[in-house]
Amino acid sequence: MKNIICLLVLISGVLKAQVNPTLNKISMDVSTYPQNSSVYNYDSCFTVGKNLGMQQLGIFQNWTALETSPNVYNFAILDIANVYYPAYNMPLDLTITPIHTNKLEVPSDLVSTAFNSTVMIARFNKLLDSVKAHMPNVILSSLVIGSEHDVYMGNNSTLWANYTVFYNAVTTHAKVLWPGLKVATELTFDGITTYSALAQTLNTNSDYIGVSYYPLNSNFTVKSVTTIPTDFATLVGLYPSKKLCFYQYGYPSSTMCNSSNTLQTQFITQTFLSWDMYAANIRMIDFTWLHDLDPVQVAFWGNYYGLTNPVFLEFLKTLGFRNYGGSGSDKPALNELRCQAKQRGFNILPLNCSITSVNENSNPSIVTIFPNPATTILNIKGSDFSEVIICDVIGKELKLQILNDQINISNLNNGIYFLKLPGETKTITKLVVSH
Repeated sequence: MKNIICLLVLISGVLKAQVNPTLNKISMDVSTYPQNSSVYNYDSCFTVGKNLGMQQLGIFQNWTALETSPNVYNFAILDIANVYYPAYNMPLDLTITPIHTNKLEVPSDLVSTAFNSTVMIARFNKLLDSVKAHMPNVILSSLVIGSEHDVYMGNNSTLWANYTVFYNAVTTHAKVLWPGLKVATELTFDGITTYSALAQTLNTNSDYIGVSYYPLNSNFTVKSVTTIPTDFATLVGLYPSKKLCFYQYGYPSSTMCNSSNTLQTQFITQTFLSWDMYAANIRMIDFTWLHDLDPVQVAFWGNYYGLTNPVFLEFLKTLGFRNYGGSGSDKPALNELRCQAKQRGFNILPLNCSITSVNENSNPSIVTIFPNPATTILNIKGSDFSEVIICDVIGKELKLQILNDQINISNLNNGIYFLKLPGETKTITKLVVSH
């Protein structure tokens, strides 16, 4: 035990604050069901989210789903929400989309109307008046106006400018209806970074910075999970003084997307390790979604987006944390999500969690190394070890020698690493975050 105690004492002064239920929020899209939905219905899906630590929940409505034809409305979903969620004291993130990804979702008589038109603004404000009237009991954790609309607007600066005028005007009206309301607009990660100047102008009056995040290549295959800390750092660099909210956040498990259940699980692990680095900056992650989609939904959304690429369809189909067949079954990523949440105090589930390989049931700590400007040395004083093994999140190993009780880590890139100290009878494993 001498070596374990020595290591913990030496690194305890550089611990970084973790994600916690007071500062940060876990959300989950629980509106997807398995094949036998009579067994696993919305109530049981909602319970899955609540049990793992879900503190708020999103509702998504296209403008045209609420205003089904000019000045004709359908608020059935909102009326149900007004009864259901207050009973559980569950705040909602309400998304209403004038633009949904690559689709314009305004009433038919406004299709040719510019977003900065007073007519467009007045009609949306009228919609908000009705939304407020139908949801008087709901606690709104945020109102999100538009979803992934950078895809529709592209590099058209006029569209961005017009939408910015619209967004600022309806935001002002919404805050009169809901005093203290937090308002956001959701852009894709690629859009918010590619069109960064346009996005920053749009987000001038946003309370939260809304992002959808699916780390994919252009052919819809997955990127390495090691991109997460870099992507988080990019967003924080763009918006250092505003809280980030990921209103969509997911990673498929299909082999057609060059993924797997193992990689989806690693995605969750890496997410929480990276979130810990930016706990003060990233307020909320909405994990998308609970169950894989059924074939009818996959076909519907493929047709909706105009994308029938088989890899894209597999991406849509396998984002879930549970399988679709029968009554559904948990994928490994769901247990990892539960365990990562439990480790940070979001739930007290009786779980068998082995988040990292550590000896003697010792509690792993997340360690942040802040090297002095002139050095990148980690001290391991008083140890019996002759070498350490550094592993990145995908398991690649690098052996480093301990010389005079010190490890030179100057050749490590920024990222998350596992530090292993192999002794005669024990192996100590710690999580190391290198900045």
